[in-house]
Amino acid sequence: MMKPETEKAISEFLNFIELVSGKLRTEKKRRVAYSLLKAFSEHNGRIKAYEMGSKDGIIFKIAEENGVSYVHAYEVLKELIDLGIIAKTITGYELSPLFRKRLYRLYKALGEL
Repeated sequence: MMKPETEKAISEFLNFIELVSGKLRTEKKRRVAYSLLKAFSEHNGRIKAYEMGSKDGIIFKIAEENGVSYVHAYEVLKELIDLGIIAKTITGYELSPLFRKRLYRLYKALGEL
């Protein structure tokens, strides 16, 4: 179970991404992205490819929960990869360590302003 602060942070972060990049523009895409990031949080930042894409996998569950097709859920996953938030690895997917570093540097720089 996620903390309410974490859930709020993810929501604010997705709204920020939409404003800055133009990706994740629709409410459906943001809901799916929220569900994907929540799933990564529950799996300690890493999800194996078979856990993501199998018929009982995360993508199909997220698509069912949000009332979208699994193709739409994969498109949102691709947008998160394009943004550099999620990295595709040999064994699956993980929250991008480079993105975390960039986000920390941005946070640090904003604190200096």
